[in-house]
Amino acid sequence: MVSKILVIDDDPAVRGAFKLILEEDGFTVKEADDGLKGIEMAKAERPDLIFLDLRMPGIDGVETLRRLKAHDETLNIYIVTAFASEFMEQLKSVHDEGLQFELASKPLSSAQIRNIAQVSRLAQVQEERRESHHKLVLTLYVVSLNNETRRLVEQITAVLGSIYEPGRWVFDVVEVLGMPEKALEKDVFATPMLVRDVPTPVLKLLGDLSRMSSVMAAITTQTKATGVQTIIL
Repeated sequence: MVSKILVIDDDPAVRGAFKLILEEDGFTVKEADDGLKGIEMAKAERPDLIFLDLRMPGIDGVETLRRLKAHDETLNIYIVTAFASEFMEQLKSVHDEGLQFELASKPLSSAQIRNIAQVSRLAQVQEERRESHHKLVLTLYVVSLNNETRRLVEQITAVLGSIYEPGRWVFDVVEVLGMPEKALEKDVFATPMLVRDVPTPVLKLLGDLSRMSSVMAAITTQTKATGVQTIIL
């Protein structure tokens, strides 16, 4: 979610206005009075949104934009200026280079400033949901790997490949009896490796199935919103 905003502008009145308006809406706002300071602040702590002026002492806004994008091309940068026509050729050149940015003319009303920040917040939330949706990590814990379980692995792999895009899923197979340092203690697997690498629900279940040629699976979904959840099958 967009929460950290950096305002890069040499005019303290402009910075103060942005800070006052945005902090009322719950944003954390940091200020830089020139491009070099803004770049250093963005490197120290990645902002979710940057408002950037063009005419500034030292390096101008166009060069600041280039350096920011060179550091992190995913930065969300909104150029706010009263001198767009003066910098139009440079801005066109930057656009032709493939650098992404938005452009607005000064002065901006408080409603416009809030709208830009809120739209950016909504876009980032939607992107995070899109990235986390359909991301699956499936771990199949096999007490002993045999022909039957190998066929099962092939079937699951084929199904996942038909449903999910590459990079949206991971399928791992763990042969528990093949893990080094395995041991039985009171009918429960209790080794440093298992305790470290196997989810607690699976570890508990392994104790009951340790003498059987059985298969179990832990389906673990990972999302930014809910974290990690494990279901034992």
